[in-house]
Amino acid sequence: MTYTELLDFLDHHLNYPFLDGHASATVLAAAQAGQVADPLTQEVVLELFRANGCATVSDPVERAASFNGLASLRLRSQADDSDPHLFRKVLKLSQELDNAFDQELIRQRG
Repeated sequence: MTYTELLDFLDHHLNYPFLDGHASATVLAAAQAGQVADPLTQEVVLELFRANGCATVSDPVERAASFNGLASLRLRSQADDSDPHLFRKVLKLSQELDNAFDQELIRQRG
């Protein structure tokens, strides 16, 4: 699965605006410029790109690298003093990230 395919999957499966109707490359460019309105989306978009060593949005992504890239966010959301709304969003993100790779594996196995 590519970076774009992963972001598109997340956009369709998360229960909150993620790409907000924009292409993955557009959101990535905005995130790199610090111009994404939602800080969670900005962090996720950048960390998935960085953790997978992507140079373009068509580069492949891997499950382990993706989860490693979001580890800091996941730990912050689980802190005792974290916002419960953020916790629920990050929990859903983690579930759908796992689901994306499961669906890709099922697709590959035919």
